[in-house]
Formats: sequence, C-alpha cells, structure tokens
Amino acid sequence: MLPRLRLATGLLFTACFATVALVGCGEPEVDAASDDVTAQRMYSFVDVNPDAPLSAAAKKKLQGALAKLDRVAQRGKSPLRRALAAETLARIEAGDVLLGSIAGARGIDRWHMCKDYALPACEGEAPAADDRSWLGDDELGAFLERELDGYQWGNRLYFTIQSSTDVDALAVTLVHEVNHVLNRSECSYYADLDAHEVDGDLAFVEEYRAFLSECYFAKDTSATLEACSASALARVSEYGLDYDLTRVLPGGSDDPELLAELVLDAEEGDDAPFGRLVPREEDWPGAFGACDAR
Repeated sequence: MLPRLRLATGLLFTACFATVALVGCGEPEVDAASDDVTAQRMYSFVDVNPDAPLSAAAKKKLQGALAKLDRVAQRGKSPLRRALAAETLARIEAGDVLLGSIAGARGIDRWHMCKDYALPACEGEAPAADDRSWLGDDELGAFLERELDGYQWGNRLYFTIQSSTDVDALAVTLVHEVNHVLNRSECSYYADLDAHEVDGDLAFVEEYRAFLSECYFAKDTSATLEACSASALARVSEYGLDYDLTRVLPGGSDDPELLAELVLDAEEGDDAPFGRLVPREEDWPGAFGACDAR
C-alpha cells in the first residue's frame, strides 16, 4: 500500500514516529514517583518471528514506548486517552498484537510488503494466508529494510527502529497501528486485495479513524472533536488518496466531522459501521486469517 516517507502501509506507519519523530507528541507528565515505577517494570510482548527477533536496542525503545502507554493509562486526564493507552498496552502484553522487525518478516506478510512496491519477487500467485516462510529473492530483503520503517498486516506490526526514534512518538504509533489491527483495516483498504489496488474511500476511513485515535491519545484534554477531526484530515491528506466521502457517509454528507462523530458514537454502543477507537478485548477480532472476498 501507498509508500510514504520510506513507509509502505500494509497499513502505513504514521504518527510522529513516521515523520522523523524527534520530539514527543503528548502533553507534559511530571509524576516522578509513577515514572520510577514504570522505569523499573519490564513489559511483555510477543515477537512475530522468534527466529529473527527485534534487536536489543529496538526492544529497549519498545520498553520505553510501553512505559509511556502505562503512564498515560494511570494518569491521563481524559477517560478516552486513558482507555486508549490502557487497552493498547493490554492487547500488546496479552499477545493479541505481535511485534517484530522488518528484517524478520516472513511468509504472507513479507509478500504483502513486496506487493505494495510491485516488485518482481512477488509476481504470480500469493502464498497461503498462514504462510510464515516465504522470503522472495535475494534482493528483496535489502530493499525492504532500506525502504520500510514499519508495516502492519493482520495482528502483526513490523518496525525498523533507529537510535534516534523517540519513545513517546513510538507510543503514539502503537496506538495508531493497534487501531488498524482492531478494525482489520487491511481487509477494507483495497478494491482488489490480490493486486493491492487501494480503494480510496475505504482507505480514507481506515486512516482517518487511526489518526483520530492518535489525536485523542496525544492531546488529552485539548482533544476536542473539531481539533482531532482537523488533525486527522490534515494527516490523511498527506497520503494523496482519491476519495469521496459522499459515497461513504449517511445522507451523502462530505463532512469529516460527521465521520468522527460516528466513530466516537461507536464507543457508547454496539453498532460500529465505521469501526472503533479503543481496542477493548470484547471488540477484538476472533481471528486474523485471510480477508473475506469482496
């Protein structure tokens, strides 16, 4: 999907992390006692590929990002911010989301990375949805490590984490990407999944909602509907998607704020036609196999 800032998106890694992220995105936090507790804690996560795991340096950065989620879950002022932090951390620690390295990607996920760039290595039939061994040709690995900072497919998140990566920004990225996992965005993103032909209308909804989750996590009490709708719209506009909200929203509306309202309304009810923000266990997908045919 859509290469951007050295990121392909099967779903695009975004947030401050994706925009070079040298500055944290959240509001200041000054509870030193709580910082001491989270600094001493080791957070658990499951590596996508234990045979080619994240590096020690990358794991240290992830620990910092998970500690950020924990701190926000404990003392964020907004209930929605606390819920986004707590449930994102819970899904990661429970192994509902797997974390790994671009270098360690194998099988169908690596094939999707390749397909986003239409490379020769992935011409022809795709491997099975449960394939975890496909490697492609000799040139593919070097290409992906050079071009990709992050990638999402199913419940797997892949990173290339640098020494300059800011852990607060990485926490925002985790909120964004776990939102994609919650809503199985890869199954809605494409008009033709096999060809990786993006459906601009549906891709807009998937990215807009994930950017809303970023905003409500990062801004805390300043995260109003108007502010977060404008922020999400500005970020999605960077993707250059060809979309028309009148084909998606009720009554032929083209107002992005209506989409934000409908996503927020889903937090209070059973109906979620445009997906949900908070990755609660009861709303989590039951499986991450092949997407249903469209």
